[in-house]
Amino acid sequence: MPRTPAIEISSKPVSSVGLIGQAAPLAFLERSIKTGRLVHAYLFTGPAHVGKMTVARAVAVRLLGDGVPLERHPDFLVVEPGRDAKTGKLHNEIVLDQVHALRGWLSRGAFHSGWKVVIIDGADLLNKEAANALLKNLEEPKDQTLLLLLAASADDVAPTIRSRCQTVAFGLVPAVEIRARLIADGLPEERAGLYARLAAGRPGLARIYASDPAAFAEMSELRSRLLEIPELPVADRWLVLDGLVPDKLPFNEAAAQASAALDLLAELMRDALLAAFGRPEEAVHADVADRTAAWAGRLGRDRIASVLQEIIAAKKAIAANAGIRGVLGVVALAF
Repeated sequence: MPRTPAIEISSKPVSSVGLIGQAAPLAFLERSIKTGRLVHAYLFTGPAHVGKMTVARAVAVRLLGDGVPLERHPDFLVVEPGRDAKTGKLHNEIVLDQVHALRGWLSRGAFHSGWKVVIIDGADLLNKEAANALLKNLEEPKDQTLLLLLAASADDVAPTIRSRCQTVAFGLVPAVEIRARLIADGLPEERAGLYARLAAGRPGLARIYASDPAAFAEMSELRSRLLEIPELPVADRWLVLDGLVPDKLPFNEAAAQASAALDLLAELMRDALLAAFGRPEEAVHADVADRTAAWAGRLGRDRIASVLQEIIAAKKAIAANAGIRGVLGVVALAF
């Protein structure tokens, strides 16, 4: 894999400011910079809110210098799904025109340090034409150009893209580490402990709950509706799930909303499974552990495991553009 040439850059290490956990990826990238072993493209993989973007931006600052904020730096670019110019609706993929614009930007010389840094936020969202167009830059990279691609899983990224990047895995962060940082940031211990557990290893999510009461209230409201499901008749279960996706919502937004709801439902089911195995202290949603323990008694281990499998299948079906309401109907029946 091609390496970027060693040049003189700031000796200031990659910053960990704002980052919780992820010491290993950070140390690896810092070592690669210091030893001149930085390659031209990295694929950062891991769940949302674990720190991929924070580290990517820190690496950009390390190479570009901190004299100009990244948002205004002429040698820094973020590529992500855009919005339709006419309707304002969010696209569910990164399209060919965006990659053409990126390639044009890369073809021009750098303004400041000599480096140009690109973050592609959603490498798994590159459509086929966009991915093919990007290959040229990955196969024949320009000197002092770094591409940082972000995705939840390497398996979701086109093999032709994945094989031309060095993968850096970002794992979940222990709750005790998230809690300690939230307390250090001034959050009361009880709230810090609650948000750290609810984040389920994703420090960025804990920080969202800590800084945005509306986000925490929205999650709590959704959770309350989901907690009712096992106690309802089949038709009412479907009504609850169907009501999570408003009518006339664009498909990609509806898919994202349904997928997020299924993620939360899966967390609650895993908590119920832990209770069924006598390990309720490991529950993520400890503040409603009595409800998930009741699920365990009502459904039993086998049924809970079966529902979890249906939720996983439902998420895959939605990602493959299956009809959302039909998929949610199958989940309702699984209980």
